Parts: sequence; structure tokens; C-alpha cells
Amino acid sequence: MSRAVLVEAPGRWRIEAGDPPEPGRGEARVRVAAAGLCGSDRELFDGARPEGFAGYPVVPGHEWSGTVDAVGPDTDPSLVGAPVVGEGFRGCMACGRCREGAPNLCASRYDETGFTRPGAFADHLLVPARLLHVLPPGADLRAAALLEPAAVIAGAVRHAAPRPGETVAVVGAGTLGML
Repeated sequence: MSRAVLVEAPGRWRIEAGDPPEPGRGEARVRVAAAGLCGSDRELFDGARPEGFAGYPVVPGHEWSGTVDAVGPDTDPSLVGAPVVGEGFRGCMACGRCREGAPNLCASRYDETGFTRPGAFADHLLVPARLLHVLPPGADLRAAALLEPAAVIAGAVRHAAPRPGETVAVVGAGTLGML
């Protein structure tokens, strides 16, 4: 049995139950341990995401951690049992932006776990194995669910490149602001 929160349309959701999804070629199935709630999840529920940045119906949840419990064909079987987190953007991997390591700016399409693909507000999640990051054994999976927003902040700070002694303003007291 696997349950998921399905947002059918803005403002309309239900709990869906069924068999766990089966991983396809190059995929891993993750038993979700923890999932964070982001302001963009609220936008998804409210229907306030910009056009093209949500695909209904969808299971939200892009900040998560869990343990691989099955893999599909052409996927490293040693992943089974591994604690993991994963990247959400599923770029085409062919355009210039993807080849530069910026699949969030994919020139081909916007495709992201929890917005256009089923996310982690579920018992199980299917993810391309190439997007997984294996954690050390015994990692705190509740804390690990914060790695996605922490990576967003680290990327923003690196991009802004503040220098020692400069003043920086942090606006907002949500997860990203606190991190």
C-alpha cells in the first residue's frame, strides 16, 4: 500500500491509495522518510504558480529524504537500502544550460518533481537514479529533507558572491530566510 496527497486542481486535493509505483529504466523507488513544506507548495495548492510551472493533477513535495527500496532496469542495484536525497529538476540534459549544470534553466522544458511530476507527499517516490545523492549510513533523514532548500541558499550566496564585511539583507522568515 502506498498513499499520496494528490492535488487534483487548485484548491482541490485528496488522499490517493494504491500499490507502490514500479521503477522504470534508470529509476529508483524511494520510501519517503520526510518531506518539507515550501511556499511554492502553497502556491501549487492555491493555483498561484506561474503558467507552465505546475501540472495538475500532481503530488507535491520537492524537499525530501528517504531510503531506496527498489530499482528499475539499468539502475545500480547497490542503491537499494541507501539513504538518499535528490535533485528535483529533470532537465533534458542536451541543451546548453543542462550541459552547463543548470537543469533548472533547461531551454527545452520545465520539469520538476512535485510540480510537473509526482513528488514526496507520498509514501513512495520514483526518481531518475542520476538525480539521487546517497547519504552516509545512519544519516538523520528528517534533517536531510532540509538539504534541498539549503542547496538553494548556498547557490544564491555563491551567485551573489558577497565579500567579508559587506552588508546582506535576508528578507523573509520562512525556511529559506532562516537558512
